Amino acid sequence: MTANPNKKRSDDTWALVDYYLQPISSYFEMDGVSEICINRFDDVYVERFGKMEPVAAKFDSEETLATALKQIANALGQVCDQNTHPILDARLKDGSRVCGVLFPTAPLGTCISIRVFPKTRLNAQDLLEKGSYSEEMLEYFRVATMVRSNMLVSGGTGSGKTTLLNVLSSFIPTEDRVITVEDTLELQVDVENLVALEAPQVRRMAKDAQNVNMERLIRTTLRMKPTRIIVGEIRDAGAAVAFLLGINTGHSGTCSTIHANSPVDALIRMQTLIAGEGSLPFDVVQQQVRSNLHVLIQAESTPNHGKRVVEIVELREGEPTSLWRWDYVKGVHQLDEQALSESVVLAKAKRFGIESTLI
Repeated sequence: MTANPNKKRSDDTWALVDYYLQPISSYFEMDGVSEICINRFDDVYVERFGKMEPVAAKFDSEETLATALKQIANALGQVCDQNTHPILDARLKDGSRVCGVLFPTAPLGTCISIRVFPKTRLNAQDLLEKGSYSEEMLEYFRVATMVRSNMLVSGGTGSGKTTLLNVLSSFIPTEDRVITVEDTLELQVDVENLVALEAPQVRRMAKDAQNVNMERLIRTTLRMKPTRIIVGEIRDAGAAVAFLLGINTGHSGTCSTIHANSPVDALIRMQTLIAGEGSLPFDVVQQQVRSNLHVLIQAESTPNHGKRVVEIVELREGEPTSLWRWDYVKGVHQLDEQALSESVVLAKAKRFGIESTLI
């Protein structure tokens, strides 16, 4: 069999990435490391077991660090240069997520933040044992997924939004056809009938070629016979509009994440993004978003208890109703029993004949 020259070229390119990242290579294998933050070539911090601390590792020079970032872009067929594309959002071969900025856009020197891909995946039970949510909340996630609720997970950077998407996806029936759309591959969905699409920010392409963005990929999924669509993150108006199109055209069971400080803020941000695109009046946008989204989940990295689901909200006739809230003083999840007894998700499960300890 003839060797594939493209594969060899790819292997050689990643070998160069490994070479340039040697100063921090040990941290990728170290237990508990979640982030590697390179402020400049001689200033490196590592987050381990949730605590960020400076480390002795350093690169030889600004030029060496800048070359490392450019080499990552090269390995992925992306563009990263000082003049036109000084910012890189990308991933390493092992799945670790990279965000880097070249000098002089970063005036103190090229900086890179790496979210280390976990060696072992945290499953639903692991997060339960860590206290991220209660047993009742986990059961609610299962039921909401089974009845094909459209769900939006909100929170800040590093709050565990993607991990929660993985938890929700773990309850998807094995016979479902799932299509994921991300700007950088992170999701780990365990179904056999799976298609993964990726839309990196800037590809290195031939003249007149077009970059494929999140909006285009989400719209593409609608023609690929998905049972469910999972969107890694809604960042802009185009992606928000396409997401709404998906949940408004019969593709129930769709999930995504968005940056927001609360479930209500997430709802407002979705509405604002879509209305800002300009094709629909705000009142129409509000009605469509609120009638097609069913569950909002807020994630947060709390000061004293780590990553927690701090609120679960149902939309009932467009109005948000809180079921669970995190009590920051007592450090426990508080259930509104009356609100849960009137849950539209549980009522739907009962109609479908889905058994649950919550019913």
